[in-house]
Amino acid sequence: MGKMEIHRSDLQVIHYEAEKYLMQVVVSPNTKYIGDESFQEAQRKILALSEEYLPTRMLINLQDLLYTIPPEMQEWTAKEIIPTLIELCVKRLAYIIPNEFYAQLSVEQLVSEIPALNFVTAFFMEEKVAIEWLCEK
Repeated sequence: MGKMEIHRSDLQVIHYEAEKYLMQVVVSPNTKYIGDESFQEAQRKILALSEEYLPTRMLINLQDLLYTIPPEMQEWTAKEIIPTLIELCVKRLAYIIPNEFYAQLSVEQLVSEIPALNFVTAFFMEEKVAIEWLCEK
């Protein structure tokens, strides 16, 4: 079956690979001028698809992210989205870090806000390495 596209918008493309229980979110460069509402909408979409597909592994590719996630959105994601993903299904979450410095910083801050739950997260520069890590036993 392999990787199938399950969602596409201006902000992100989401794939799911059933054999690996792997959901991949690729954020588009159109994120430069998004506001908080669009950001939240994109996060809620990831959550809704996670409820549907129940991936245990998630790869969020933020390489092209140009949006610096403001502190209140970092907090919102860390409180509203991530814990729910973990309760649902996700055991491992890998981030491909943004090329843009401030976007990168904001992602690292977001991850540091995530409550200490039964959950592993890591940062990577390239997708191949991230997928290998996600799929380790």
